[in-house]
Amino acid sequence: MVRIVTCSLLLAFSIPALCAQTPRAESVNEVLLRGDIVANNIQTAILAHITEDPVFQVSKQSPEDPRNGPKILVKKDSSIAFDWTDGQHARYLMELLRQGIHALQASGNARGMDAIALAGGREYWPKLRDISCHDAPGTRYYDLDGFEAFCPEK
Repeated sequence: MVRIVTCSLLLAFSIPALCAQTPRAESVNEVLLRGDIVANNIQTAILAHITEDPVFQVSKQSPEDPRNGPKILVKKDSSIAFDWTDGQHARYLMELLRQGIHALQASGNARGMDAIALAGGREYWPKLRDISCHDAPGTRYYDLDGFEAFCPEK
């Protein structure tokens, strides 16, 4: 009886591992949600620098790509919604991540959350760029090094 239960458990845990599964692509909403989380992580890391390191100064990477946040729409049922497309949201997050990555890299004194924030920013910035470029082909943006680049035309 023990041998049957053990074999069943081994098969139950090994079969999914044996089946080669391709990773599922993230949806636009998942990328935007994770982009928001990464931006929050970067801001938390910067705040830790500001509060714990008296010589730390937040530096901006030039040129800046100023983007306003979304307008807030109030509905009849008192619920609210943001008035922006997925591409506009992605573009806003791209600039937050770019400036945050620059500020953390400019600090000569790495702290606890810096590695996580930087890795997340570098992973999600290109995904956000792809969403933004899909929404607005041919538009200008600034890459992570501050160089001007353009979204490909369709």
